[in-house]
Amino acid sequence: MQEILRNNPEDKHRARAWAFGLGLSAYISIVMILGSGGSEVDTDAILRLDPIFLLAIQGIVATLMFIGVSALFIGIALKIPFSEFFPKVSLSTVVMVILISISFMVVNSAIGEWNMNLDFGDSEFANWAQQSEEQLKVLTEHLTNFTSTTHFILAFVVVAIIPAIGEELLFRGLIQNFFSKAFANHHVAIWITGFLFAAIHMQFFGVMPRMFLGVLFGYLYHWSGKLTVAMIGHLVNNGLALIALYLANSGTIEVSPEEIEQSAPWPAVLVFVVISFFLIRSFYKKFQHA
Repeated sequence: MQEILRNNPEDKHRARAWAFGLGLSAYISIVMILGSGGSEVDTDAILRLDPIFLLAIQGIVATLMFIGVSALFIGIALKIPFSEFFPKVSLSTVVMVILISISFMVVNSAIGEWNMNLDFGDSEFANWAQQSEEQLKVLTEHLTNFTSTTHFILAFVVVAIIPAIGEELLFRGLIQNFFSKAFANHHVAIWITGFLFAAIHMQFFGVMPRMFLGVLFGYLYHWSGKLTVAMIGHLVNNGLALIALYLANSGTIEVSPEEIEQSAPWPAVLVFVVISFFLIRSFYKKFQHA
């Protein structure tokens, strides 16, 4: 990973890391609190709005909230050229990341189905979480009920490209680096960052697959030292899911959105667990000997 505290005196690294890491985590908490108001949203009113308009608003907000904040922090607080967070990667590395991401999507589908079927009882939290999940599902279907190629392209930019850049800048590029320095343990930093990455989406029936996805991106970034690797993995994960929805909506493939969200058959999951293990192991070895 990058040495993002190199412009600070060595004896102040740990204290600065804690301050920056906790500060950014507080920012994530504020974003979560603001987002938790989703249960009060009038779903019918939202469904009356043009999905392209909603996507445009979502894209602007996400760009400012993730890319904008990260860029300001990198430039003002860290005084590091923004371009350093976009290192070049070889074609072989890109191919490996794509294969790892696709393979892990199959494995993660089983984790996602398990998480979706968790029983939180009849508590106030469980009811709120279920209501939020249902509202988000309705909103997602509204935004991805593609009416044109332009609609799909805009959705791809907002749902795949902007999060791949912005969320990786904030979570892996900044928060993971800070906690790695603060704890002096990259494993702790990767798992904490993975949890924060999952929590900010405010989908408690999908928190586990997102956390493991964040952990995967965290290790790929740590081993390679290239944040671009995590961005590519993030783009593949979000982009392929969106492409599948587009093909299903257009009738190119005969599959419903509900079937897309289902787990792969267990024999396939077990096969891809093995494939993922060897792909990730190869990736690790590639950069250990670099």
